[in-house]
Amino acid sequence: MSILIVGGGSIGKRHIKNLSEINSDQIYCYKRKYDSNFEKKYNCKVITSINQFFSLSPTIIIVCNPSSMHAEWVKLANQTNSHLFMEKPLVSSVKQLAQVKNNWQSKKVFFIGFMLRYHPAVKKIKQLLEVKKIGKVFSARFEFGSWLPYWHPNEDYKKSYAAENKLGGGVINTITHELDLIQYFFGKPIEIKTIKANTGSLKIEVEDIAESIFLFKDKLVSLHIDYLQKDYDRNIKILGSKGKIVWNWHERKIEIFLHKKPIDILHLDDFNINQLYIDELKDFLFLVRKGKIKHDLDFNHACQNAEIMLEMHK
Repeated sequence: MSILIVGGGSIGKRHIKNLSEINSDQIYCYKRKYDSNFEKKYNCKVITSINQFFSLSPTIIIVCNPSSMHAEWVKLANQTNSHLFMEKPLVSSVKQLAQVKNNWQSKKVFFIGFMLRYHPAVKKIKQLLEVKKIGKVFSARFEFGSWLPYWHPNEDYKKSYAAENKLGGGVINTITHELDLIQYFFGKPIEIKTIKANTGSLKIEVEDIAESIFLFKDKLVSLHIDYLQKDYDRNIKILGSKGKIVWNWHERKIEIFLHKKPIDILHLDDFNINQLYIDELKDFLFLVRKGKIKHDLDFNHACQNAEIMLEMHK
């Protein structure tokens, strides 16, 4: 079995390293230029042309390039009948979404990479909601904020995929994990209201902050995302008829506040963030071995997530 990683940036390198640890198959990397040092360092083979790609006809393709280029690789994966792992988001425009829906006709496994679902806190919150620990949920708040120049300190952030419109950047397209969790916990909203802005703080061409409200049949969920906070922030608060669930990324605990009862604190074991990426790859490879096309992170979910993301821009 041959595995092709498309893109040799930070996430591509991470997947190559992780695959080397959990899988013994040959790994290839599609890059714009041949790089022998890259091959030696990451123990893979570099290819640089579409002709090489078709000659290889990989069993698995893992797409890690900018989202503006994803639609083309959906088409190519369909042509080679390859299983496809796609880093989020699926696409960055309405036109591209129409293209991928038309081009992905394969009976192979499609997997969208929302690794945050594998976080132990997210898993526990999902369980608490399923058993109605806080009763009927009527509201929730999801927040993410992080200073964009800190993401890759050795690179010019203004030229990164997150900052350039042509690469599919902007905080709405880039920060989609929280949007996925909203869908994971509560399903598909029936109405969306978003205000996005470019504050000028980063001198980039895309929005650097956005605020959204998602209307469901019986609840309101709000989402804040930004590139502006110097101190990394990520948190969730869910309100229900019996109390609330609170989680902060920096703390290894989930707090449950029930009416007129002591705070219930669920402590989480320490873990390595990289384990989330390993776990999602293991799941993907398991689905490939089983030939299981329908699953929680399949092509239909990837399309629905992209549809909501694109609706936020309106």
